Amino acid sequence: MNEALPLLFCADGYRFPDVYHTTRFLSPDPIIALEEVEELIIVTSSLEEGRAKKESRATSVINWDRYGAQELAAQGVQGPELTATVIKRFLDERELARVALPAYFSVGIADRLREMGVELVVLNDLGERRRAKRPDELEAIEATQRATEEAWQLGVDALRRASVRKDRVLELDGAPFTAERLRAIVEVALLERGCASDGAICAPGAQAADPHKIGEGPLHAGEPIVMDIFPQHKATRYWADMTRTVSKGEPPKEIRRMYDVVRRAQDAGIEALRPGIIGRAVHELVEDIIWEAGYDTLRPGQKKDPANPTPHGFIHSTGHGVG
Repeated sequence: MNEALPLLFCADGYRFPDVYHTTRFLSPDPIIALEEVEELIIVTSSLEEGRAKKESRATSVINWDRYGAQELAAQGVQGPELTATVIKRFLDERELARVALPAYFSVGIADRLREMGVELVVLNDLGERRRAKRPDELEAIEATQRATEEAWQLGVDALRRASVRKDRVLELDGAPFTAERLRAIVEVALLERGCASDGAICAPGAQAADPHKIGEGPLHAGEPIVMDIFPQHKATRYWADMTRTVSKGEPPKEIRRMYDVVRRAQDAGIEALRPGIIGRAVHELVEDIIWEAGYDTLRPGQKKDPANPTPHGFIHSTGHGVG
């Protein structure tokens, strides 16, 4: 990353973590932000100007009408043309003709800025700035994780309360207990704890083997139920993520064996973690344990039936970060 170049954003903080991480300002509409040495300038509309001054970490907040936004709109200029013109006038005021951009910067606005003579350098590794977490960020992640664990526990408690009908369908409060209702229990609990959940996975039976299948239909005794919960805290914007497989009653022998293999591989992967080791090495260690236990992985040479094109066995990554 070229730290000498001013860094230009034009996006909203809800959908683009770099914008919120840099400005600490949430708005549903895009803002213009420039990070230059020890300055952080936000250019925004009258609608957001006051709140940006109160809530953001910007050293300066400028109303974009200073650069003729209203006049341009009155002339029928809109979209990328209007935004690019405002940005160009803002950069001219600061005597900047060369700036850095995140890789997700709007192509339409970028093309227009280049036509106006601005040199743009795309940064593909901007996310690296967010990899190391400050103590307050770690606390925010932990708080979201605690909410996740509590919501999951409420779902498990509901499974415990459920009765089993003769056809092995679970029943809760006199009605069939479905994946949809289990998800609602989890997501309501998350909402009560300040978190948003966009489709927590509660996938029963064969659906549990279909990665990211959200889950639907009645739950049955003795079947695996994958609960993959990944909420974002609505205030801090930090995420958590946890996956657990549960069963109402004793699961089948093969499911118990899979559990034991995965637990052994996970323990070995965690034990292998140390400063300097790369994720690929840990992942391959986990793959080897699972392959030696008799299950396929995605590693070349670790497939029992190479003629079968359908992936089987361990087709996931070993893990990932949150933030």
